[in-house]
Amino acid sequence: MKDFYIELDNFIENLDNKKDDYKILSFVVDELGYIPDEVIDYVAKKIDVFSFSLDSTIKFYPKLQKARTKFYVQVCTGRNCNQSGLKEKIAEIKDRVSFIIDERHCLGRCSKGRALKVNEQYYSYKNLDELEKILLNLK
Repeated sequence: MKDFYIELDNFIENLDNKKDDYKILSFVVDELGYIPDEVIDYVAKKIDVFSFSLDSTIKFYPKLQKARTKFYVQVCTGRNCNQSGLKEKIAEIKDRVSFIIDERHCLGRCSKGRALKVNEQYYSYKNLDELEKILLNLK
């Protein structure tokens, strides 16, 4: 991670507007794939803004919002994937994890069974217990 901070410092130094939080956060996403809390704190100190200011930028831009956590999960709730208790199970899991879980009407994988997508990786699951196991075991 030390090398990343050197690259980040160099990137910021080469910007015309050294407080361009969108460009800086986009660089972080391009390099790491997500935006860790410690990087938000580092960038805030580096460009002399409050962390909540960066959080506002992240919430405004979908690219950044999806990258706020290491995992961006989409669970299919379409006709072929939906099952009794799915929405309640998703809500329960959301309370137990620190990443984003979005419900999607269709992920286009109907022939492969019930589907979810973690970042760019697709998974199939048979029941709610298996869904829970997959999501709670993400590291």
